[in-house]
Amino acid sequence: MALAFNVDGFTSVIAARGLASPNKFIVKITNPTSVGADPELDIMCETISFAGRNVQTIMDLQYGLRREIAYNAPVYTPITLGFLCTDAYREKDYFDKWNNFIVDSNKGFDVAYYKHYTGTMTVTTLDRNGKKSNEMEYQDVYPKSVNSIELNHSTQNSVARVSVEMIYSQWKTLRGVPKR
Repeated sequence: MALAFNVDGFTSVIAARGLASPNKFIVKITNPTSVGADPELDIMCETISFAGRNVQTIMDLQYGLRREIAYNAPVYTPITLGFLCTDAYREKDYFDKWNNFIVDSNKGFDVAYYKHYTGTMTVTTLDRNGKKSNEMEYQDVYPKSVNSIELNHSTQNSVARVSVEMIYSQWKTLRGVPKR
């Protein structure tokens, strides 16, 4: 039975399925053992952009209409994570250490082996009752860039934040939206 395209149909879908809440999520980062773990890091994650993916296209320039057609493998968009910083700036230090491990400027800018500097990241979204609603795993993640933190004498009653751009090879859904 098709739902009517009106207010009653809309409200019945919302009542049956609910709406996703963008402020209920858990981020778990499993980094390479050479970098070391920070168990408090996961709870300090304040913002994250969820999975994105692009299809590569090329212009098909044959006689007649021009059109873009898909080719090759998909491109996964980088993820930006925002972290609240503790007094000692442990969050920034953690990602700086990981980023420096990839290309160590103290050792002549040698690049580490890919499998030695990549980890995994799992993002779990929660419904309004705190139960898992979706879970994505990002494979071969590493911090491409650790952004600067702006300090300012005129800022009061605020918290320092650091944002990190993570690269990954692909993502997969571990748990989709439950059927109702």
